[in-house]
Amino acid sequence: MKRTAAVFLLCAVILTCAAGASGSSAWPDWAQPYKDWAIANDIGEAFISAPYMQVSRAHAAQLLYEAAGSPVPNSSSPFEDTPERYADAIAWAAENGIIDGVSETSYEPSRAVAREEFAAILYRAAGSPDVSASALESFADAGSVSGWARDAMAWCVANGIMDGRAEDTLAPRDTIIVVEAVAMIERTEGISGEAVKVSSSEELKTRLMQAMEDAAQPPVFDISSAGTLTEIDIINVYNSILSDEPELKYAYHMSVELNGTELRCTFSYMPYRTGNYPEGFEGISVGSLNELIGVAAGSLDSESVNIRITDPSMTVDDMNKALQQAGGSWILCQLNSDATAITFTTVGASSRAESLEMLEETDKLAQEIVDELITDGMTELEKAEALYTYITENVVYDQRYYADRENMPYESQTAYGALHDNLAICGGYAQAYQLLLQKAGITCYTVSGSMGSEYHMWCIAHVDGEWRYFDPTSDRGRADYWYNCFNVTADELTRYVWDRSFVELLTK
Repeated sequence: MKRTAAVFLLCAVILTCAAGASGSSAWPDWAQPYKDWAIANDIGEAFISAPYMQVSRAHAAQLLYEAAGSPVPNSSSPFEDTPERYADAIAWAAENGIIDGVSETSYEPSRAVAREEFAAILYRAAGSPDVSASALESFADAGSVSGWARDAMAWCVANGIMDGRAEDTLAPRDTIIVVEAVAMIERTEGISGEAVKVSSSEELKTRLMQAMEDAAQPPVFDISSAGTLTEIDIINVYNSILSDEPELKYAYHMSVELNGTELRCTFSYMPYRTGNYPEGFEGISVGSLNELIGVAAGSLDSESVNIRITDPSMTVDDMNKALQQAGGSWILCQLNSDATAITFTTVGASSRAESLEMLEETDKLAQEIVDELITDGMTELEKAEALYTYITENVVYDQRYYADRENMPYESQTAYGALHDNLAICGGYAQAYQLLLQKAGITCYTVSGSMGSEYHMWCIAHVDGEWRYFDPTSDRGRADYWYNCFNVTADELTRYVWDRSFVELLTK
């Protein structure tokens, strides 16, 4: 289960558990690896059997003590209210500076521990490393984190140690429960530099993928039992993760440092996923695929434009596919390497000025056609039909695509070829119809996929309150016989294959 889904499952479980109660003894699916870790590290049955139990201050000390191997403390607990059952744990945690008392003589062992308090305990245990508070910016309730806990919470979030209790909510003052605490302790493993043994490339892949899902840095690995792994082998493991799980491409680079059998992998994460934008960074806020397209379409005369993506659930592949809706096949729009900007690259023309000129001329031609054909009082369906008829009756398919592709002009792939030369292939038909509908006030996107065994492009448009498909290429010359692919549902496109989930996101 991906971590986002796990967060919502955990929220549901928490809401159904009575405050202070242990709840079910069954650990949720997403937490099974943490349960296994807890058992392997001799975490007591009192915790294993009560994953939803609220963690008290005594519990917090005991969990960390058991995770550390239950070492013998050098002195007794300095607090007068220390329960005998937790005496060694509290003594050990106090002498190592991991916990504080509420006074010099009092610990209040039964008091519940808030999530931000537990973060502070782990942060102190790690030596209070330097951290940027910007890691909290992606959470709506970041302002409710107590001042004394901000560095600790930022460190936990930046290193993937703590998740939100909802997608954009940290809930810093909610009481932490055992399953959360155990998961957080496990995720600190290796951050201090202690090597984690992996016995195969598959185990390394699992560990790296877990870190990527958490947008965290992986631990230091001991690969002495993994056979001979070279730097190229390790990079190939990373590449195979991105191939299998393309939604993790926000981990856009991994550096490798291999010293004997000690392996350090460091990920570079896109700031939109972690919230760690460079200090002083300014960019246009983008919260959806449609907003991304709008920013790109309005910035085509630039080489790049800075953006600040505010929805961390958007994937790199979906965003780049959405950007294909802008540029009219004359300018390629795509994210830069860390998704902090949209870049614009000229294609099909010798210069940016020429590309912009072609787009301007295409826009002018489309407006003239709409002004001629669209009248007041027409329904959206009537507008869509009038413009569809124009395209299917006036644009001829450029057969050079099949017979002489090397000599087919680039314009035939664009709306310019359809509207200026009345000559196009499917890309030109679809983009021309898209532009005409947009000029008529109808939202329309192009759809790429295949028809039969051949690449194809058609349209989806929002007409009279419904999203319907339109394929003017397939219906060219059919006005007198009515159309097969006008205003149809997805199920009626029986020979078509496309990424329906992406289209659902685009039209949501």
